Amino acid sequence: MMTVDAQGIYYRMLNRRIREQCAMGTPELVITNVMGQRYIGGGINGSTNIKIYGTPGQDLGAFMNGLTLEVFGNAQDGVANTMNAGKIIVHGKAGEIPGHSMRGGKVFIRDDVEYRAAIHMKEYEGQVPWVIIGGTAKDYCGEYMAGGRVVVLNIANRPGSPVGYSVGTGIHGGAIYVRGAIEPFQLGRGAIVASLDDDDVAFLKGALEEYSRDLSINLGNITFYEFVKVTKKGHRPFANLYTPAMNIKTTQPKHINLTPPCAYNCPTGIPTSVYLNLIKEGKIREAQALMDEYTPFRMSVCGTVCPAPCMTGCSRNMIDGPVEIQKIAREYYPEFPPEPAKKKRRELVSVIGAGPAGLSAAWQLARRGYRVAVYDSADDVGGKVRKAIPRERLADELLDRDIERIKTYPIEWKLRTPITGALFSELHAMSDAVVVATGAQVPRRIPYPGGERIISGLTFLTDIIEGRPMDLSGKEVAVIGAGNVGMDIACESWRLGAKKVTAIDIAKPLAFGKELEMARRLGTEIVWPKTIERLDERRVVFSDGTSLKADVVFFSIGELPDAGFLGDAVLRDERGYLVTAEHSFRSNDPKVYGCGDIIRPGLVTDAIGTGRLAAMEVHANLTGGTFVYPAKSLVPRRRIQTVYFGGETREIDRCISCGTCIFCDRCIDACPQDALSRNGEVFSVDPARCTGCYTCVNVCPRGVLQTDDVAEFVLDELDNTG
Repeated sequence: MMTVDAQGIYYRMLNRRIREQCAMGTPELVITNVMGQRYIGGGINGSTNIKIYGTPGQDLGAFMNGLTLEVFGNAQDGVANTMNAGKIIVHGKAGEIPGHSMRGGKVFIRDDVEYRAAIHMKEYEGQVPWVIIGGTAKDYCGEYMAGGRVVVLNIANRPGSPVGYSVGTGIHGGAIYVRGAIEPFQLGRGAIVASLDDDDVAFLKGALEEYSRDLSINLGNITFYEFVKVTKKGHRPFANLYTPAMNIKTTQPKHINLTPPCAYNCPTGIPTSVYLNLIKEGKIREAQALMDEYTPFRMSVCGTVCPAPCMTGCSRNMIDGPVEIQKIAREYYPEFPPEPAKKKRRELVSVIGAGPAGLSAAWQLARRGYRVAVYDSADDVGGKVRKAIPRERLADELLDRDIERIKTYPIEWKLRTPITGALFSELHAMSDAVVVATGAQVPRRIPYPGGERIISGLTFLTDIIEGRPMDLSGKEVAVIGAGNVGMDIACESWRLGAKKVTAIDIAKPLAFGKELEMARRLGTEIVWPKTIERLDERRVVFSDGTSLKADVVFFSIGELPDAGFLGDAVLRDERGYLVTAEHSFRSNDPKVYGCGDIIRPGLVTDAIGTGRLAAMEVHANLTGGTFVYPAKSLVPRRRIQTVYFGGETREIDRCISCGTCIFCDRCIDACPQDALSRNGEVFSVDPARCTGCYTCVNVCPRGVLQTDDVAEFVLDELDNTG
């Protein structure tokens, strides 16, 4: 036995030493401290048994012809790439495309593999390659297989299907044996599920015995009736791919721009990928004008306090972390005033409430030329964004920057004006429409025994902003409610000298993003599920018999609206929220609309988004048009081809533009029948040439081209909402 220490050895030098030992006929070679060296065993003939300790790099055993490689650890992408003969045993996981274009030999992997296992695997001159996977496989397993055998064992019995989507896409030889269920929508084009015959059972019996022996795994609990077989459809499933004149298919790929996950998750509805693409094209002013269509709060909210659900959903998380959308929003903040209204209208719209929802509605209505008057009881505009968000998270100058842009429009500001029933009746009579955006200001309370010492968290935050901070030096603080506002309360408690802060929730906490991260970093403990039974002078006592010492207790379980000024004519539910129809912001009174927390509680971005949509509905009704609630059709994540991305140097270039076509023409270049063409932004599919192979769908980096089933679902959804 020969041992080679690979630590610090460049891959070419290491492979040279391996080839020398194999040429000398060394029966067993042990390689230690392997870390990323590529092509180990690549292109070598012989019968040497090589044991590898560590993590080999890509293309392990590529073009190998007879060796046995045994990896005691994980393997990276391209295991057995175009291998001709031999065996590779991996005591761990493997990356993408294991068994790519294998012509012979065997690959045994103990755990999971990534995408496109056994792609293009084939049988060559009587050689039948095997790939046996002990765990699960992701999308495109067995894509374009022309021969060989793939087995997915799911030894750990994980719930759900052990394979991803597009199983056996383009398969025209060989078989894939999957231990577990496969739904029809998981099958790729040209693949079917077939019953096992006697030859299949005989193969599985021998293959699993060898796999079990080589990996020392007991497979005695596995029975053959648990397997399904994926194979080709018919004798020549893709025969008409080469004879367009004989095309009998009626289904064709559809070119549809879908909703990227960033825009899908954004309550304001900002089409982030369109915005970023304009910037990439050098159309900075157009990009900034596009943002004005959606929000006036790009610095204070989009760029600062928003918990960024767009970044949470960003597809770039599958590669190397989300696009820094908030940073880009700040970097490309406009230095010019907003575009004036193209037409002045005579109609007057009164907006009650100068918080984020009311200001968003006023902004959109003023942009459309309406006379707008905004009423609020406070002496300044901004609502909770001004009064309840700690200055450490949102400085006044950032909010003022957005407010000043709003004030460039000729909006009439009626501040320090509490809304009474009489004033509302007067506004109702003089206005063509009234938008109610008074939010939710009344703290919710639960009447716990001893709960009279609980302090409103909203009052606590407002007092800080107004210069009346509470002294919490050395005190132990409890916050009832672990949402994002609860995290703000926790952070401010630490800043005001608290010795300990604990947030309590009855269910899984809703806090996420920067607020949660900051609170935990300061030392906030979050306990759940906890049901409070009572409070005494020093403790919060729970129903499970435990208790928590707390000198100060804050409530942060949300607020309720106070819209008594509306009277009985405008319907509200039992909790005080304005009642509107689904996908509408209009109340039972045709003049009265609602937005923000007056209709449902949510984030600041929810308030901004509903303010915009309420304004759009007002505009549609006052102009005799039809209000269409914007539909969102999320691009399937499995259709986004991440292999095309990585290594970009500019943040703006990291956006994948999921679901949005940027006319890269990969689909046109890849079509084997030249069936696709593009004229400007219009794509055409030649029905005489298209064979429905869906190669274009599978190469589209952004998931814009869809299979007929997905496309029809999306089109039906758009029809139903529009």
